[in-house]
Amino acid sequence: MELLTQLISIFVLGLIGASIPGPILTAAFTESMRRGFAKSLIVILRASLSEIIVAVFILTIFFSFNVPQSFFYLISFAGAVVLIYLALQVWKIERIGDDEGEIFSFGKIFTLTVLNGSFWIFWITICVPTAFLLKEQVPQGHLLFLLLFELGWISTTVFWTFLFSRFRSFLTKEKVVPVVFKIFALILLYFAVNLLIEGFKFFI
Repeated sequence: MELLTQLISIFVLGLIGASIPGPILTAAFTESMRRGFAKSLIVILRASLSEIIVAVFILTIFFSFNVPQSFFYLISFAGAVVLIYLALQVWKIERIGDDEGEIFSFGKIFTLTVLNGSFWIFWITICVPTAFLLKEQVPQGHLLFLLLFELGWISTTVFWTFLFSRFRSFLTKEKVVPVVFKIFALILLYFAVNLLIEGFKFFI
């Protein structure tokens, strides 16, 4: 019973993690509006794959080293630059169409994940200890943790994006489109500024 409770709590942790507003959820909403809900699923899958790659790295290798917290704040500065770049691209969108090109490629999403200091801190301080506790009870428990967490994360991200896509008919009106994408761009910019502020607060 205790193990079952632990497994459910891991799944819920994924649900909560996906429900916290962030660059990936904003990217999924943006793609949903630009090219429809089905296309947004590609962004979500790319984000999940990026997270899995980095998480496996953390769980299998990175956890063995004593890395100072300052390292994660340093890479957050680079992450802020990527967010600003994406915000500028989203800001320029004036109309909806499949010919607009791809903004959230796998390379950009993966780079954003790798350079997201908050992501590293969250995984190393919350996820890694939980994963290793599960590993002590179940063979390959850390991989089971990753599976349950990602299932929770993907299902919630898909749910919120689908819910958002129901308003697409209104949001894609000619006069509304530029305004909505500029709001998305400002949200991405907000996350970038927040990363910079947190980094400066740590070092000052």
